[in-house]
Amino acid sequence: MLLQTSATEIGVPLSAIQLQQFMVYLHQLQFWNQSFNLTSLTLDDEIIIKHFVDSLVALKAVNIKVGARLLDVGTGAGFPGIPLKIARLDLNITLVEPTRKKSSFLHFIIGLLRLENVDIFDGTLDRFMTEQRSHASFDYLTTRALKHELILHHGTKLLRQGGKVILYSSQSINRSSLSSNWSLENEYRFQLQKGYGRRVISIVIPSSS
Repeated sequence: MLLQTSATEIGVPLSAIQLQQFMVYLHQLQFWNQSFNLTSLTLDDEIIIKHFVDSLVALKAVNIKVGARLLDVGTGAGFPGIPLKIARLDLNITLVEPTRKKSSFLHFIIGLLRLENVDIFDGTLDRFMTEQRSHASFDYLTTRALKHELILHHGTKLLRQGGKVILYSSQSINRSSLSSNWSLENEYRFQLQKGYGRRVISIVIPSSS
């Protein structure tokens, strides 16, 4: 099974129950995608590698502590937040997604998979900052879809002491592009299976940390 072998290869082995949850996620994503544009990927292999496995690599790049609070901004159809939650049930995840069709899917799939301690905010990060007042609430912030500048702009207000930002990209971060508020702690580089390309996970921390 592609997901099982690929996850094991990156050092994130999955149980039979977790694999079953991912298959439900895959099939529902494809079903909803027939009516709503949730993802441009349609093939099983592409979704498994480019969405599921790519999301999970953060667990190798960062030693995410038990019970951590993670904010996933611009999550779309749930990446990386939902794969991380399936793999690590102890995590407390908040998903931020402004597109109504995508947030509707998020509510549905989280209910179907019976995932607990997952919150969904139907709106932009700016609105989340204004309405939730979740300052200094999160151990980790992450995004796969948004420009890094957006999440870093708000990041220092959202992170707890010692918190980190996990940024997914296809290339290394330009250190000179970081403001004086941020420092690059580490970068984890890897190749997606089946020749799907090079990926980089950058770990950025407040300069005072």
